[in-house]
Amino acid sequence: MKAFFISMITTVLVVALLFLGLQAAEIFWGTSLSDEIARFLDKATDDKINILCLGLDKDGIRSDVIMVVSIDPDTEQINILSIPRDTRVKYPNGKYDKINHAMGYKKPEETIIGLVKNVTGMPIHYYCEIDFEGFRNVIDILGGVEFDVPMDMHYDDPTQDLHIHVNKGFQKLDGKQAEGVVRYRAGYATGDSGRIPVQQDFLRALFKQKLKPQYLVKAPSLIKEIYENVETNFSVADALDYVSMLKKLDGESMNTYILPGGSAYIGGVSYYVHDEEATRQMILEKFGYPEEEAKKIAEQAAAKGE
Repeated sequence: MKAFFISMITTVLVVALLFLGLQAAEIFWGTSLSDEIARFLDKATDDKINILCLGLDKDGIRSDVIMVVSIDPDTEQINILSIPRDTRVKYPNGKYDKINHAMGYKKPEETIIGLVKNVTGMPIHYYCEIDFEGFRNVIDILGGVEFDVPMDMHYDDPTQDLHIHVNKGFQKLDGKQAEGVVRYRAGYATGDSGRIPVQQDFLRALFKQKLKPQYLVKAPSLIKEIYENVETNFSVADALDYVSMLKKLDGESMNTYILPGGSAYIGGVSYYVHDEEATRQMILEKFGYPEEEAKKIAEQAAAKGE
């Protein structure tokens, strides 16, 4: 394993804990992202927002975790779309490459935002980059997470200083162990696609156990950790609008999806090729885009009494 993997969970955790601790973090009102990057984002026109979340490798040139977190206050739901890192996309220069290589191109943020919008057909209102040092620290601050590890996970890569040693079974994971579980992929026949369901299960366990009032007392430490390890244009001021909704969330309030598609070798390279029609249908039904079409379908259903 040459890449320095980061779990999709890291980003969702950061977003969730940011919301959870807002009322105790009034000193944080700015953002850590340049205005230049914000220019490439869509302006939110209603309450529903989409956040592009990236987990970068050690060198910061590959986004090995790519997902869109969609928050809808009307339905009190969070929908999360995971985009496999090997997804084959057409870059602005006309060449095809894996989507996780975007951060190594010129104007990386502009490039990855554009690619995700093209693949999903969704507007992107906010942008978030994180590293996983904060992930380990946040899990430890929260006292660990109980989780049923599906298999023995043992893997060492000295070149990346990556050492994963977690045994199968139900246990409380500390930050380092949790990182290992969500980064491990050597034992899955389908690689990243096989790893994503385990990440999603971990995420649900995390939300069910930690999105509770008693963890508000840990807000100052959590907020400090988040802001030291996140680059985003999503400020506390922005997030305040969603506090009341997110305090109601539980493990059932979150829906997770994977970009439809499958693996294929093209030109001797292993890719994940997304199914454009299946993707369009899923985005329409589950995320509500294109908005006009989704609105029309909802109106027709209402008229039929469905």
